Amino acid sequence: MQLYTEAVSDWAAGKWARGDVLTFIEEWVGIDRAVFRMQTMDGDCALKIEAIDVIAGTLSDIIDDILEGRDLGDLIGPVTIDARIDGLSGKTREIATLDIWHQLLGHVVKTSLDPLFSARLLPTQHASIPGKDQTGLKKQANRYLRRQLGIKFLCKTDVRSAYKTLMYDRVIELIEKEIPRAKKTLKLLRYLATLAPGGHLIIGGYLDAWLFNFAMSYAIRYAYTLGQERRGKFMPFVVRIEAYMDDFGILGRTVSGLQKARKKLEKWFADNLGLQIKYSTDIIKLDEMEAEKDKGRREKGSERACPGLDMGGYLIHRSYITMRPRVFLRARRQWLRAWKELKATGTLPLFRAYKIVAYNGHIKQSDSYRVRRTYHTRDLLRAAKHVISYHARQDARERTEKIYAAYQRHEHSKARLCSC
Repeated sequence: MQLYTEAVSDWAAGKWARGDVLTFIEEWVGIDRAVFRMQTMDGDCALKIEAIDVIAGTLSDIIDDILEGRDLGDLIGPVTIDARIDGLSGKTREIATLDIWHQLLGHVVKTSLDPLFSARLLPTQHASIPGKDQTGLKKQANRYLRRQLGIKFLCKTDVRSAYKTLMYDRVIELIEKEIPRAKKTLKLLRYLATLAPGGHLIIGGYLDAWLFNFAMSYAIRYAYTLGQERRGKFMPFVVRIEAYMDDFGILGRTVSGLQKARKKLEKWFADNLGLQIKYSTDIIKLDEMEAEKDKGRREKGSERACPGLDMGGYLIHRSYITMRPRVFLRARRQWLRAWKELKATGTLPLFRAYKIVAYNGHIKQSDSYRVRRTYHTRDLLRAAKHVISYHARQDARERTEKIYAAYQRHEHSKARLCSC
């Protein structure tokens, strides 16, 4: 029961005010949504604990039914897929929305597999892992390029249609080899595979992101084993691999080593995971630290640019870090428009303020000193924070009034029923 309680707590974290969660609690826990929202708004955890216990108990019964092979009927709704446009790349991505019981089952499986994930996932894997974000990737890659590891060349690759081509069956085989005695977890995984459209991993699924990273850890470990014997010493083809979900930055010492590693890695992906990989870049030769610094002192403008690793929204070099060119161009348009609006009206529209704050992380986490001066990013950020803070206070006031009004209506109707 502790496993289910932990899984429900993990699922509910930060979601208590969501409309679908309040509806779910009202239906399955029996607490009116207005009462629940009113009493938990000020941090009262008693109702939250009660909801977690009731949901965990129902979840335990549902899992028992699944393990016993009993039909759940239409309890778990189908996976709905919506096409959304990626704001940075412009690509249309199919993002799935899962039924809440489907989400809870995924959290139970993930919680039970936590020891395996902790043992198998590598320090160089990022995205969908707590504490492993774009900033962590940027810092780690820059540290590897600065250290005396002999890294002189790199290439960038990613998996083609990663989630759509990685089947649940392949991942379940890997997990079964690691923990063959986890019969219940494996049976739950096979049940979740029947809910997945096409039997492949679901884009937008919580568990699916962990399963994908788990499968990719095998590919990274295989790449580290590639090399050749020279004078009785093993010389690896790959020094480091930086991974951001399905994107790989492969760092090595020689061109021939990276070429051999790419061919073998491509075959390994096809044979073991049924995936295809594509190369975003050819093999790039990196400048040495002093050469980068000297070029920065001598050249001006775009002529100062040096080859680097383009990952996670950053262009990572040995001696400095800049924003990805595509990200910079989008951010630059927002800064220019925002500065024009700020000078004309003394404030910013709310949508523009959100964009200014969103792009601030790329400035803060890169060596974009001239960008800050040229585009007045500090003044824009200060104005954007004031605008967002004002609207947040207004929204909070309106939301509180609506919650209180709904609570009053509930109490009034309750009193009328009691009087009858």
